Amino acid sequence: MKLKEVDRTAMQAWSPAQNHPIYLATGTSAQQLDATFSTNASLEIFELDLSDPSLDMKSCATFSSSHRYHKLIWGPYKMDSKGDVSGVLIAD
Repeated sequence: MKLKEVDRTAMQAWSPAQNHPIYLATGTSAQQLDATFSTNASLEIFELDLSDPSLDMKSCATFSSSHRYHKLIWGPYKMDSKGDVSGVLIAD
């Protein structure tokens, strides 16, 4: 059973477990071609909203990139004064 899907040839990383809402980062995968043979590259952030009945994840941000990615890592960074954890996304 599918809950959500993102139709991309991409590397992916989930936001840190302490963060809410939950986000998914996708970066165009290096050494891969999509069905259109596009040479464009991007980094996209999607929000996981399980209350939405559709299979599509809501795109929150898209950044053009001159490079494709081998790996994405999204980890916790620090707490702010309210106790919320921010994160850092590392793309290689």
